[in-house]
Amino acid sequence: MDKRVGLILGSLFILMSGLIFTIERLTAYVYWSAQIKTGTWATTPQPMPLTDNLFTVIFFLIGVVIVIVAFQKKRQ
Repeated sequence: MDKRVGLILGSLFILMSGLIFTIERLTAYVYWSAQIKTGTWATTPQPMPLTDNLFTVIFFLIGVVIVIVAFQKKRQ
C-alpha cells in the first residue's frame, strides 16, 4: 500500500465514522420529534456521547492509524 492509497483509505474510515455518528444523532432527533407528537417528551433530546457506538470509535481509530502509517512511508 503506497502513501496515496493509505491516505485515501484512512480518510474514508474517518468519514465513515463521522457519517455513522451523524446518522445516529439524526435518528435520536427524529425519535424525539415523534415523541413530541404524542405529547410525552423530554424538554431536550437525549445527548449522544461519541463513545456510545463502538463502530464510530473503531472506524475513527483505524482511520487515524492508517493516516499516520501513510505519512510515515516514503513516496515510491
